[in-house]
Amino acid sequence: MLLNNALLLVLLILAVAAGWTLGRSGLRMDLAGRAQLPSQYYRGFNFLLDGEEEGAVDAFTEALAVNEETLDTHIALGSVLRKRGEVDRAIRIHQNLLKRPQLSAVQLHQSHLELARDFIAAGLYDRAEQLLVDLAAQSSEFSATAQRHLLDVYEAQRDWSAAVAIAEELIALAESEGQSAAGHGQPAQQLRGHYLCEQAENAHGFGDYKAAKSFYEQALRDQPQDLRALMGLVRCALEDSDRPSAMKYFSRVMESNRRCTPEILGLLRDVCSAEPYSDVYLSSLQRYYSQQNSPLLALALAEELSRQKGNEAASLFLRSTLNQYPSASVAASLALNALESQDSQPERDVLDELIRNDHGYQCDHCGFTVKTRHWRCPGCRHWDSLHYRGGALEQLNGG
Repeated sequence: MLLNNALLLVLLILAVAAGWTLGRSGLRMDLAGRAQLPSQYYRGFNFLLDGEEEGAVDAFTEALAVNEETLDTHIALGSVLRKRGEVDRAIRIHQNLLKRPQLSAVQLHQSHLELARDFIAAGLYDRAEQLLVDLAAQSSEFSATAQRHLLDVYEAQRDWSAAVAIAEELIALAESEGQSAAGHGQPAQQLRGHYLCEQAENAHGFGDYKAAKSFYEQALRDQPQDLRALMGLVRCALEDSDRPSAMKYFSRVMESNRRCTPEILGLLRDVCSAEPYSDVYLSSLQRYYSQQNSPLLALALAEELSRQKGNEAASLFLRSTLNQYPSASVAASLALNALESQDSQPERDVLDELIRNDHGYQCDHCGFTVKTRHWRCPGCRHWDSLHYRGGALEQLNGG
């Protein structure tokens, strides 16, 4: 609806601009000395009145000469069409602009940029890349913008090494100008870190843990507490059977004071799955729980207490939890009943179902929700914007 209204507004502006431009340039006079508007202008209004927006676009575009005063109108029209998904028509409008010899260098570069955005929207990444590379080289004014759109191209193509190179160019350019580097509203250093982590995960997938470790370590140079890189280094160390290094990296995860998520909890369990680290698992759970009374942590801690010290120790902990943290009452009550009841299967079934559903991430940027962690939001494509908000356990407890 909003895009339809935007197109109607642009069409009205286009009609006014066409009439004003024709008036300034001088109209043909008929035999009686009356001014004659081009037929395309009348056709455009007829299409507009009949609600035929596509015909109106074509007619007004033909009637409106491209010059310094009307360029913005053409670009605005192409932008609205692109957002409406009518990419082919947006491409035609912007290609038509590039055929006009009267455009200044700045206007030519602006038209190149818009055409590149059309190509990205159409999935024509090779053509968009060539336009943007040329634009970044030819125009200091549009260089940074062109490079930010190149990031879109390389992200879509999953060409992470090229994306890293562009992010580094943006960082260097910003530093030379005494500014903060950004790519589509996000710090370029943060984007570079994710691109390096993508390369690391690719290397990890091929079993090249040495290369994966190198990429993760590069990501930590700019952001020493980067959760994704630290978790990746923990996994690399575990794959390499280097449990002391895995503990070292995981301690940095804990030092970052991030909220305990199912992934972090699972990683901690993997790190401490062998002697002599089983005691570390219990102490780590206790430390986490002292910082945040998450129902997920309460259940994990009760389970480990029961395993290491018996059901009585777990029951004492859960009773204490019920007294101290009412928000954990549902999960704690179910777990306590499961421990103390002779017929505990119903409680255990409910707990199992809650734990299976206790995954919930929400994007801070667009509100998109998903059950499992994504480092990039599937909705708005922002990096590192999905954060754990708790799942069934925390929602039941009002957490």
